[in-house]
Amino acid sequence: MCLFSQICCFLLCSDSLLIFFPLFLTSRLAISNGERWRQLRHFTLTTLKDFGMGRKGMEQWIQEESKYLVARIHGTKASPFDPTYFLSCSVSNVICCLVFGQRFDYNDDHFLHLLDFAFFHPHPLCLQLYDIFPQLMECLPGRHHKLFTGIEELKKFIRKNIQEHEDTLDMSSPRDYIDCFLTRANMEKDLPTTEFNNDNLVPTVLNLFAAGTDSTSSTIKFALSVLSKYPKIQEKMQQEIDTVIGRNRDPFMQDRKSLPFTDAVLHEIQRFMDFVPMGVPHYTLRDILFRSYRIPKVFGNI
Repeated sequence: MCLFSQICCFLLCSDSLLIFFPLFLTSRLAISNGERWRQLRHFTLTTLKDFGMGRKGMEQWIQEESKYLVARIHGTKASPFDPTYFLSCSVSNVICCLVFGQRFDYNDDHFLHLLDFAFFHPHPLCLQLYDIFPQLMECLPGRHHKLFTGIEELKKFIRKNIQEHEDTLDMSSPRDYIDCFLTRANMEKDLPTTEFNNDNLVPTVLNLFAAGTDSTSSTIKFALSVLSKYPKIQEKMQQEIDTVIGRNRDPFMQDRKSLPFTDAVLHEIQRFMDFVPMGVPHYTLRDILFRSYRIPKVFGNI
């Protein structure tokens, strides 16, 4: 199997699924805290692991999707191309299998339209100004409004999928994350304090679909950029992969222990990449004194 396919498979098989998008104002995972955050985070991680995230059960989905990705790249016939959409479609489809129980064709216009919205990033200055002056930026024209329009489009898509799941739900045999969430919601429907409802399901799925795709596809794209800059490292990785795996079969997670150099390079790429330099928003749980500046405790939940 080619080096490109190997990289995609190993990075997609990573144990961690970064769930982050800085402007998901109704987020239940990335920008949340307290009991809601604890319940939804624990449920999400447990459910995704049950469906194979970071385990052997997920390998088949990744291996199958990598074939679609490589076939699409071969279709360019060695002409220059931007890998962004190919990688976004590939990674998103793996997540869609977990969350929605289905994958989408790379030529699906509706799917590509949603990805357009999911990965539209306004200029960083717009985002910084919006964080500082949200009410003012709401009144001013700019590219940041397209981002919020895109989020609403994604929410409509997710609500439609949730409705389809509700219509065909079999609580004894959940097909994906949405089924598991709906099953839990049915079990706790008479509990006033439950966090398992559609108001929390929509933004949680939004986090998984958009932010998870963006983080992983950007990491793979960055890895390809780094390896193109260091051809000797790329060559050494290819030699190790050819020796251990060959080019006639797919890689498996168990191969990582036999590929120390390749594994080390991928870990170094992830360490070196500054994907979220500013991190997610935080606030103080108590008064803090930092270099003579007093940061007061913030009350309430996000």
